[in-house]
Amino acid sequence: MSFDSIDKLNREFERCYNNGQVKEAVTTYASDGRLFATDKQVYEGLSQIEKYYTDARAAGNSKVELHTGQVIQCGSDYFIEISQYKINTDGGNYVVVWKKDGGQCKKIIDIFN
Repeated sequence: MSFDSIDKLNREFERCYNNGQVKEAVTTYASDGRLFATDKQVYEGLSQIEKYYTDARAAGNSKVELHTGQVIQCGSDYFIEISQYKINTDGGNYVVVWKKDGGQCKKIIDIFN
């Protein structure tokens, strides 16, 4: 895995989310992934993360852009991504811990502000 692999997964998340395919977008998360959102809640597991993003789209946050910044490899199976996002006209920073699982990377921790 590399910067290009993480960036490709970010493009997949964007495409699915922006097309209203939230369930497909959430497949970038591990089944036990955790999302630490700006509402100060922690969403654990795919169903809670999917609900968060479904509610975000329903609130009008329909377009996301992820700008992959730095990807740091930590051992053979973990990567830390430090990047920026834009949702509609708002934006911020995020950190994702990715874990290689069966040859594929999944988000296990996602925190943004």
